[in-house]
Amino acid sequence: MKKVLTLLLLLTGLLAAGVPVMAVSPYTTWTLGPGGVLYPTQDAYTPLDEIDLPALRPEDMFLAADGFLYVADTGNGRIIKLDAGFEVTAEFGQGVLRSPTGLFVDKAGRLYVADAGKNTIVILDADGSLLNEFGRPSEPLFGAHREFLPRKIAVDARQNLYIVSEGSVDGLVMMNTNGNFIGYFGANSAAMSLQMILQRLFLTDEQLEQFIRNEAASPSNLAIDHQSLVYTITAGTARDKSIRKFTVSGRNLFTQPVFGSQSFRDIHVSDEGLMVAVTEGGNIFEYDLNGTLLFLFGAQDRGDQRLGLLSNPTAVERVGDALYVLDKDKNALVTYRVTDFARRLHDGVRLYMNGFYAEARPYFEDVLTYNGLILMAYQALADADYNEGQYTSALQLYRYAEDRDGYSDAFWELRNLVLQRYLGGALGIFLVAWVSLGVFNRLERRYRWLDVVRRRARAARQIPLVDDFVFMFRFIRQPADSFYYIKQNQRGSLGFALLIYGWVLVSYVLSIYATSFVFSPYSALWQIWVETDITYVLGLIVLWNAANYLTATISDGEGSLRQVIIGSAYSLFPYALFGLPIALLSNLLTLNEVFIYTFSMQIVLFWSGLMLVIMVKEIHNYSVSETVRNLLTTLFAMAIFLLTGYILYVLFNQLYEFIQAVIQEVGLRG
Repeated sequence: MKKVLTLLLLLTGLLAAGVPVMAVSPYTTWTLGPGGVLYPTQDAYTPLDEIDLPALRPEDMFLAADGFLYVADTGNGRIIKLDAGFEVTAEFGQGVLRSPTGLFVDKAGRLYVADAGKNTIVILDADGSLLNEFGRPSEPLFGAHREFLPRKIAVDARQNLYIVSEGSVDGLVMMNTNGNFIGYFGANSAAMSLQMILQRLFLTDEQLEQFIRNEAASPSNLAIDHQSLVYTITAGTARDKSIRKFTVSGRNLFTQPVFGSQSFRDIHVSDEGLMVAVTEGGNIFEYDLNGTLLFLFGAQDRGDQRLGLLSNPTAVERVGDALYVLDKDKNALVTYRVTDFARRLHDGVRLYMNGFYAEARPYFEDVLTYNGLILMAYQALADADYNEGQYTSALQLYRYAEDRDGYSDAFWELRNLVLQRYLGGALGIFLVAWVSLGVFNRLERRYRWLDVVRRRARAARQIPLVDDFVFMFRFIRQPADSFYYIKQNQRGSLGFALLIYGWVLVSYVLSIYATSFVFSPYSALWQIWVETDITYVLGLIVLWNAANYLTATISDGEGSLRQVIIGSAYSLFPYALFGLPIALLSNLLTLNEVFIYTFSMQIVLFWSGLMLVIMVKEIHNYSVSETVRNLLTTLFAMAIFLLTGYILYVLFNQLYEFIQAVIQEVGLRG
């Protein structure tokens, strides 16, 4: 079902305007659509040209403010300056540079070069004269045993140098133009696995020395924008944490995951609100400055020699509407031309990033006529409607854009309007109802109008299922005594316990659909796999009952399997009773009241968990220590059951594939 809905959504978005997706480009262009899934789209860029450079294994390039392109000719130990026709107009650094790998040119034309061959920073004047050259900082704060291996460099408006030093776990190295160390900037955080945590808990310092130290990864490249915000990429880290954007104080602005890659090589940020990064494998990612992926395209050249494929890209630049990618193995510049489709989106992004939401609206509306899957367009239109006070349409567009923060803000405004209009009347009705109820109770105590109802209710309790249902409410008030009645087989039944399990299952499934978009982990209904959720719930119920009974039988537990099943079912009654109402209540809340929703769910889950603990103690007649031991053993047994089931699944799957292969071989030879 999910695959069918995904296909229908894709066809709706791509074929609405009758525009074909396929193009002459040697790669497919993708965009980030609903559910964080990549969908093919129209070409954003088409290959334009491949220009051979008089360079040997170039590592970096920089488009200066004067329009000239500077290339770090790493193999020849120089910097070359190219004009608009890609002709060399000047050379810099001969006899000074050895292997330049990082390059930055400021507005005055000064060149800042990271020379990997000499592990120094070289600063050249606009005419190529040497201004300064320095290596490892001598300040104690740099670290007595830290190496200085400069590979990339960027300079802000205050002439602070941000340097990528290979292997620097403390982040970028900050220096001034005199070579003085300022400090570290933008360090990555080290990831801690469960294995590492256990090692630190139980191993001695001597034993820990035998393991590789868990240190943060070093940034691999960087860029800086016109506001002096620093962007870093880190190869080898998690895809959603490979790009980071820092303020001048070092705070990361990309707090939400950014769809990225583990093999980024270079990143460029334009003044028009666009960010582009290239990977080792020749893929080019284009984002807006908020980190929203717009397009992903490109592929690696594996000997095909087709225009637009990359062998070993090392740098990327935006030149107007075109993209330039420096290919180290080809010693060439591969250029790409923007399509009309992407240009419309870019024009909208430029206006949107500058706060001109209304002016950007026509561009994004045009984009959606060609492709209805681009979340960025919905986001921009939603923000435009929100700023204009059109909260109803903004609410729907935020839902399409999967922006929970925006959805919450729009809902808060709508809810505020409703409260202002109807709150007074609602309070009046409530007051009248409260007074009427008080008067009715007084009269009813005198005239006994409800005696007939009471007699019928007492008669209904003679029905076992009704009596079991009423007993549940006594159970949640006095669980210990109630478990005693269950253990003595005086109350509760196996049939009603199965009904409770069914109630829990239905409540869980309905809660998935009923929970507000703001609090739901799902962005769209087609992402919900009901069959999988039902399987998980039923599996946990069966595993718990089986594991708890089996562990109790070998640890002097007195409860039978029937009593465990009934007691566990009654323990889940708080969730069955309150799970769905809390999910429905979430539709009246915003992120400002997230505490109400999360705390309510935590109370219900804690309540049910506490009931299970009391059940184990009372049903099996355990002490407190024996109860804790049984619970831990039960959880361990459940893990063993799951592991055994997985192993059996793998073995039988391999056996099936082996038998199928034998049958196919016999069929072919026969």
